[in-house]
Amino acid sequence: MISKHSATTRTAAGRAAISRAARAGGTIAVAAALLTASGCAAEAEAPGTPAAGGSQTATPTSTPTPDPTAAGEAQAEEAAAAEEAQLPFEAEGIRDWAQAAVPDADSEGFASAFSGWMSEHTAKNHRSTDNSAEAGSYVVQIACRGDGTITVETSTLDGQPTSDPVVCQNSTIAFDATTPTEGLVTELALEGAPTIYALSFQHAPAG
Repeated sequence: MISKHSATTRTAAGRAAISRAARAGGTIAVAAALLTASGCAAEAEAPGTPAAGGSQTATPTSTPTPDPTAAGEAQAEEAAAAEEAQLPFEAEGIRDWAQAAVPDADSEGFASAFSGWMSEHTAKNHRSTDNSAEAGSYVVQIACRGDGTITVETSTLDGQPTSDPVVCQNSTIAFDATTPTEGLVTELALEGAPTIYALSFQHAPAG
């Protein structure tokens, strides 16, 4: 038989043990809560932020590269402007000069005409194709002004010569061209300094 005093003692001891366990359990719970909070805080960090012991990679930057094509075009335009300044007169006056230098639309037998100027950086070679030119003979006149030399050649659409090559150097020259088929090609080639030119084509008189 257990005495009343013994039962009381055991009861007190039991309460003390329970109290110690509760305090220990609370400590564990607090530690777990702190760990959980710490884990949540880590997950809430901004994307890209390096973790402890890690390193952050720098974002690469690009430097614009100059466009060599644009630079080349600018240099060519400057060179062309310098060459235009070497012409015997301003390019804007070529059309009016050409009407007086070679036969124009009011001339008898007129077929076609064109004019312009040539240089190393604008055009050292020029090709003109008249698909509607009638078969037959033409009187061709070329006028050129400047210190360069222009060689003129005419041919059929398939490349057959219709005249001998003609060389023009600061002069006006007339020559014959005969094409057996419809269509006429005129080619100009420049050597030397910038030069102005004008060409006209007239149907040769019958007989």
